[in-house]
Amino acid sequence: MISERTLLPKHTSLSIGEGVYYSLRKNIITLNLKPGEPLNIKTISERLNVSRTPVRDALIKLAKEGLVDVIPQKGTSVSKIDLKRVEEERFLRESLELRAIEIFIGIQKETDIARMRSILDIQKECAAKNDLLALQEYDDEFHRVFFIATQKETCWDIIQSMSGHYRRIRLISLWERPIIDKVIDQHEKILDWVVKANVEEAIAAFKDHSSRIIVEEKELMKKYPEYFKLQTEDNFLMHDFLSMM
Repeated sequence: MISERTLLPKHTSLSIGEGVYYSLRKNIITLNLKPGEPLNIKTISERLNVSRTPVRDALIKLAKEGLVDVIPQKGTSVSKIDLKRVEEERFLRESLELRAIEIFIGIQKETDIARMRSILDIQKECAAKNDLLALQEYDDEFHRVFFIATQKETCWDIIQSMSGHYRRIRLISLWERPIIDKVIDQHEKILDWVVKANVEEAIAAFKDHSSRIIVEEKELMKKYPEYFKLQTEDNFLMHDFLSMM
């Protein structure tokens, strides 16, 4: 079900179509709409109080991003998490962020470090409250500092727009308390080496942090198999599905 927290903003410069897309995407990546959950244009349009056209257009766009599946004779649903896609998205993020960290270490300012320390404190508060959505948001904010400080915000935007599967598996991993503690500890290590201007150790710490999901994904698949795409499943996606609705 679409969450109240992610309904269309009442005061926004977004068009209706953009707002519908934003709302659906937000609900998918925050797992309010679960992987594999059926999507019905009529139900969504009534929930968002819009016509069916912007909903249909948003679903087409989300299908192109790999967040929605359209399967003949079965209908439309939220895509299950594809581990191959997870790895590609993780690779994209790691490749760009490694370079951003290298640049950041040479130009870092006290205000940047203070911001990252503040974010870490907030993450700990989120963990204590078990507010996983906020925890992940501040996880992203921690990493975003590297891109803002190095004036590579477009790179960050690309990462965010292409990380739907990676983001969802990261959120699922936070359902495990030991992983939450591990993530915060890894952030502290990354920051420690960055402050010391030790590029080699900072990169090693980040790679360890970035690759953790590779180790965790098999266990997550065992615990939550209904959220993951099996390798034997048909990968065929039909983007032109208007006639099915």
